[in-house]
Amino acid sequence: MKTIFQTFGFVIASLFVVTCATKAVTVASAETAPTKEFVKANFTEDQLAQGKTHFENNCAQCHKLFDPNSRNAEKWNNVLKRMLPKTDLRYEDGRLVQAYLVANSE
Repeated sequence: MKTIFQTFGFVIASLFVVTCATKAVTVASAETAPTKEFVKANFTEDQLAQGKTHFENNCAQCHKLFDPNSRNAEKWNNVLKRMLPKTDLRYEDGRLVQAYLVANSE
């Protein structure tokens, strides 16, 4: 009888944990990766210069800097999707780095 109550208690506790646990939700990004044309139309030269400064001052801390025209915009956007969360750059500064690299991509 004791085993039945223990099993029943375990099942109830398991169901409670499973139903109350937070669920990982994959949300599609509301933002699309910028194209070269978008960047050139929406960012000033001053903003692109700020992006270059952030790129040189932050990315070089961990690895060698690649020439912006060594990759196309799509490849830079993929690299930045992985790398920006690892930095302590503010969101706005990360967008400036992205704009700089995309604007100067191949």
